[in-house]
Amino acid sequence: MKNMKNKIFMSLLLGAMLLTACDDEAPMERSLYPETVYLVGAKDKIITRELNLGYDQDTVYASVAVSGTLPTEKNVIAEVEQIPEAILRYNDRELGTNDVLYQNLPADIYSIPDPAVTVPAGEPYGTLPIYIEPATLHVDSLYMIALKLKSTSDFALTKTDTVVLMKFNIVNDYSGLYYMDAIIKDVANPSDSVTYKTSRNLQAVRDGRTVRMYHMQNEWSKGATDYRPNYCFNITVNDDNTVSLSTWDKFKILGYEGVYHPDIRVYELWYKFEENGVTKTCRGFLYKERKTDDEQRIINDWMDEHRKYD
Repeated sequence: MKNMKNKIFMSLLLGAMLLTACDDEAPMERSLYPETVYLVGAKDKIITRELNLGYDQDTVYASVAVSGTLPTEKNVIAEVEQIPEAILRYNDRELGTNDVLYQNLPADIYSIPDPAVTVPAGEPYGTLPIYIEPATLHVDSLYMIALKLKSTSDFALTKTDTVVLMKFNIVNDYSGLYYMDAIIKDVANPSDSVTYKTSRNLQAVRDGRTVRMYHMQNEWSKGATDYRPNYCFNITVNDDNTVSLSTWDKFKILGYEGVYHPDIRVYELWYKFEENGVTKTCRGFLYKERKTDDEQRIINDWMDEHRKYD
C-alpha cells in the first residue's frame, strides 16, 4: 500500500511538472494578443512623403502591417480605400483661419493601380505604391491624400487610429535648407554695405533644376505680409553648372552671374537688383546646411579662399 501511494504521488508530481512546463512554453507558441491589421503611421495621423519635381512620375508608398508577437503563417491581403472627407475634417479641426488649408491631391495626376496590399507570410508589413506626376503642383499649396483600410482577408481591422493622412513636400536635387553668406552694396555708394547672413529655404519650383529663394525677407505664411511678388526670384542650375536667375513676379533683377559647385553643394552668386528705386548688388555664397562642426569649418575655409569683392 505504501509503495502504491508513493507511485501515485510521483505520478501526480510528474504530471504537475509537465503541466507547468507546457504553460511556460505556451507564450512562445502563440501570440500574446490578437493580431490586427493597420495602416502604418495612422497612430500619428499624418505621414510625410517627398515628391521630386525632377521626375516625370514619382512613387511614394503607404504601408499595411499586422500586429502580433509572432510572424504570420500565411499572406494577409488588405484593401485600402481613399476618404477625401478626412482632409476636410482635419482642416476644420486642426487649422485656423490664417492657415493654408490642405487640399486633396488632384485626381488626374496620381493613381493607385491596385488597392489590395499583400503582407507576405512571415513579414511585418506590405506596401501600397502610389504613382504621382508632380509637375503641376504649386509650391505654395498644401496637398494630402487620406487612406483607410476597407477589408482584410485575415484577422481583424484595427478599431482605433484607422485613417492615415499622407502629406507631400515638393523637392528637387537643389532644394532644402541653405545659408546665405554675402555682402549687399549700394551701387551709387559702395561704402554703404550690409552683411547678408541668414538661413534660406530653397523651394523646388517648375522642374528638377530650379528653386525659389526669398531675397532678404522671411517666408510667407497666410495672414502675414506677402513678400512673394517683390522679393522672390528663381535660381536655375544649367547643364554646365552655371546658374540663371529670373524673377518670381516683380523682383527687379538687372544682371547676374554665378555657378553651382555640386561637389560641395554651394551656389556662388552675384546679382544686381533694384529695391525701392535704389540699385544694389549682392555677392557671396549660398551653401547647403552642414550637419557637423567639422563640415561647417571646411565650408567656411572654402568660402574664405574663394571670396570675391566688388
